[in-house]
Amino acid sequence: MWSSRLIRISCAVMGSLLLMMQTLMAQRVPQFVAPEGYLDKLWSACDEAKATGQTISIIHLGDSHIQAGHFTMPIRQSFTQRWGDGGMGWVGPFRLLGTNPPIHTVIRASSAGTSGVKITQRDYDWESPTGMVLQTRASGAITYTLQCGGGQTFDRIVLYRQRGTQPFTLSGGNSSEIAHDTLTTEQIVTDTLLVGRYVSSAEVTAPASSVWYGASLERSSGGALVHTIGYNGATYYTYSKGSFTSSVATLRPRLIILSLGTNESLARQFDRNNFGAEVARLVHRLQANNPDCAIVLTSPLYCYRKVRVRQRGKRRRYRTTYRANANCKLIADELQQQARELGCGYIDLFTYFGGAAGAAQLLSRGILSGDRVHLTAAGYNKVGEAIATALQDDYKQWCQRSSHVTSQASED
Repeated sequence: MWSSRLIRISCAVMGSLLLMMQTLMAQRVPQFVAPEGYLDKLWSACDEAKATGQTISIIHLGDSHIQAGHFTMPIRQSFTQRWGDGGMGWVGPFRLLGTNPPIHTVIRASSAGTSGVKITQRDYDWESPTGMVLQTRASGAITYTLQCGGGQTFDRIVLYRQRGTQPFTLSGGNSSEIAHDTLTTEQIVTDTLLVGRYVSSAEVTAPASSVWYGASLERSSGGALVHTIGYNGATYYTYSKGSFTSSVATLRPRLIILSLGTNESLARQFDRNNFGAEVARLVHRLQANNPDCAIVLTSPLYCYRKVRVRQRGKRRRYRTTYRANANCKLIADELQQQARELGCGYIDLFTYFGGAAGAAQLLSRGILSGDRVHLTAAGYNKVGEAIATALQDDYKQWCQRSSHVTSQASED
């Protein structure tokens, strides 16, 4: 009797342990949710690009998490390792506009005279594929040094400029090295400058009174070209401004990863319905203007609110403290719901990194930085790797489905 009872108890314990292990194993893989076969066309295009030496364009779009550049690096490495290195992608003169540039990219000017606006500015209403509009002085040409680090090289530069602006040229180059109008709209023209060899730095000359939108550093060998487009303070509403959603088609993206939501979560008055409406508006516009492009939403990690608390007995003395931010879970839940309703992809980073319950561990594990909002460089690397893992897992599933269909067809 006792032995049978012990056996039943042992079986129950083993079952519980097995369920626990399965749960833990599941948590090691980021959750990617999308309609069945949603990324199949993307994976087919990636394989075809690798086989033919073509370039496949991907955009990582977001806020300050993206502007710093660390977040995108693991995603870029994942794509380029499998499908070839198409280059560094878009770069802009962030430092010349008084803000931090992404890691491994530098644009320096030979002299003063560069002004510009960013899509985060309140009165922004421009047609720019990058969310940045630059203008050179009227008194003379300016030479810009475009440089990338981290072992990245390029042999061609694609300059995006306003129609009516004179073409850019390679410093010391000649007209035979320039191909114009490879990608155009009514307002946007591109100059493709062929360097002739792989370099990590090159100089281009902008004519006087030029209006331009940055440059893409690329490799003619083809492969995955992952653009980093992020601006401090950006929200879903930000990228619905101006003509961004239509002009971004100039970059010919096959995948846009949207990593936004942190700034909305920190708003004094957060309204989930309004947030959902802004997400839907941006995704609808991107889908309408980029019909061959897959869109994947990612939820932000948990972050804290910074508040100033008056110290007792001390006039005009305050101390900084941090409070829980319940909006983070609302953001994640709404993004998942919107992805389901909009028919696009969703990667649940919020849950994967512990949700609200795991907030303290984000600090102890060195993922969340001291300001309790941004991540450390190591933290961004982990989050970027999580996105890359989720996408590569979907690619492997596509490969299995494709090989199964191919084997069935050959048998028939």
